[in-house]
Amino acid sequence: MIIVFVRRSGIDLGLLLFIYVAKSYFLLHRRTTILITAFTVAPWIISDYLAEVDWAKNSLEPIPRFIFDPGNPLKFVLINLIIYISASTFVIMASSMAVTEKESRQRADDLAQQVESLVATLERTRIAREIHDSLGHTLTDLDIQLEVAQKLRHHNPELAFQAVDTAKILAGQCIEDVSQALNRMRQSDFNLNQALAALLDAARQDSALQVSFQVNLPQLPIHKSYQIYCITKEAIMNVQKHARASQLSLIGRLTPDGIMLEIEDNGIGFDAQKLRTGFGIQGMVERAQLLGGKLEIQTSYAQGTHIQIILPA
Repeated sequence: MIIVFVRRSGIDLGLLLFIYVAKSYFLLHRRTTILITAFTVAPWIISDYLAEVDWAKNSLEPIPRFIFDPGNPLKFVLINLIIYISASTFVIMASSMAVTEKESRQRADDLAQQVESLVATLERTRIAREIHDSLGHTLTDLDIQLEVAQKLRHHNPELAFQAVDTAKILAGQCIEDVSQALNRMRQSDFNLNQALAALLDAARQDSALQVSFQVNLPQLPIHKSYQIYCITKEAIMNVQKHARASQLSLIGRLTPDGIMLEIEDNGIGFDAQKLRTGFGIQGMVERAQLLGGKLEIQTSYAQGTHIQIILPA
């Protein structure tokens, strides 16, 4: 019994049995551990009985009968069985807590690695969008101008030089676009309404579009404002380069459903079956989804294009 263990010195067989049970919980299946615990009951009782007998022989004082009663072996077995079950339960529960904590730490480490991988993927996606938004259209025009200059350099040097001059302007615009994109990402007081108004003013000056601007959006977190800005910029650039439109309207307001942004033109439209294949539309859709919203496009040939973005406030 426990009193015997306290009074005896050295390593006891009962202690070794508990260590064995705990070790088996870490190394073996839990059902196997329970079977091992059941099979070690007999060695435990025998070990304790021998310890009690040894104590009775060597002790100068009589052993209290509530500790060891040679005339009532059933009582001895029952008491030791209760003690063993209680101690084994404690050992198994302690081992279970240790294993659970270890598994929790492992899951936390795995989750941290997954989060790190996801962050890296999102960062790569974000950088790809920024490159497309800031440089995609301009670099395409730059490539066209350089190709024109290459083809005309022998046949029409004057036009070739004009194409080179245009390419030089476009290269400067690329640098300016990158600088502006970096500045916008660093701004902590980014004003979305003013930024959208500046986009339409630039479109009016560059394309002689008749522009309608009705935007009154609330102050939003910088990351959300910037994503909305990039979606709008992509849509306006598509109008300038592909729509052949004379009118462009931008409406933005807070509704019961959230933030609603509408961009509409009276241009030539395009094939609705090719929505995801060009014009940077996939990036626009991904940005809207990243904010928990949706982007819908209605268009057909000669009927213009209507883009609606709905985002949670």
